[in-house]
Amino acid sequence: MQIRKIKVTQDIISETRRLRGVPPLPSEVAQRLSKIHSTYSQGYQVATTTDELEAILPKLNAVPVDLLGFALEGVGTGLAQRDVLAPTEQNRVEAFVKGSGAAYENFVYVGLGLMLGRKKLPIEPYLKSLSLTKSWLVLDGYGFQHGFTHWQDYLQGQPIPEALSGYACEVFDQGMGRSIWFIDGTDVTRIPQTIAAFPTERQLNLWGGVGYACAYAGGVERPTLEALKIAAGSYHPILAQAAAIAAKSRQLIGNPAVYTELACEVICGMGAEAAAKTVDKMLDSPFTTIDTPDQKNWQSYRIHLLRQSRIALLA
Repeated sequence: MQIRKIKVTQDIISETRRLRGVPPLPSEVAQRLSKIHSTYSQGYQVATTTDELEAILPKLNAVPVDLLGFALEGVGTGLAQRDVLAPTEQNRVEAFVKGSGAAYENFVYVGLGLMLGRKKLPIEPYLKSLSLTKSWLVLDGYGFQHGFTHWQDYLQGQPIPEALSGYACEVFDQGMGRSIWFIDGTDVTRIPQTIAAFPTERQLNLWGGVGYACAYAGGVERPTLEALKIAAGSYHPILAQAAAIAAKSRQLIGNPAVYTELACEVICGMGAEAAAKTVDKMLDSPFTTIDTPDQKNWQSYRIHLLRQSRIALLA
């Protein structure tokens, strides 16, 4: 049954790309994106069918290490959905990240945002009840899902949900930028066209989302990355910084990926390890704080989260 659901969803995604005028994907790209989606669905399935939270991670042991983050996003979506449909005294998302899922908190809260975005549920109660960093993660997932599922309105009409204001709008756009990498099928002709349709003040965050996705999710070979680098034009520095942040994110949790290495080589002009070291300078900067995001550093919230993760590892 689960395999059938995945196939139906993949068919819907393929039809969406066709409607958007995206050419059929090269087989290698199609396989990578399909594998990411099926891994996310696997995590979702485990979360919605497992009563004991401690049993979730063992059921994901077979997931390739470079795809584990996507499975954990699925877990976050599944647990959040159960919290909405069948609430108990114990919030499942919070209980999971306080227990066995503590190391994967970031992915889980992105998954919560994906659930809210897909079902168009109000996000305000979560933004009020969660810490600032957790709310940013939820917003990232929320933005991704709006671009991915509700693309007719949000990638063509370009509104921002009325409930959002200030820096929250930037995080929303960072998530929506990630969705463009998937919904436009990594097509380097379509991607800049999609972003160019947005107001200029929003394009930086959208390009940053694309840069993070191309390095973290990957799926393409060197020529495509080289073309993407050219297509980004004046936004290339943002693309490179996002790729470096993706490399640092993978480094901190110990799950390197060949796609991240290749993206850093092409876009940053250095390998993933060297690119991650450039992020260390931002992590040591006193100007990027939880309360006052530094607008000179794209994805300030990711920098803050990386700093938190590094401190936790050192401790």
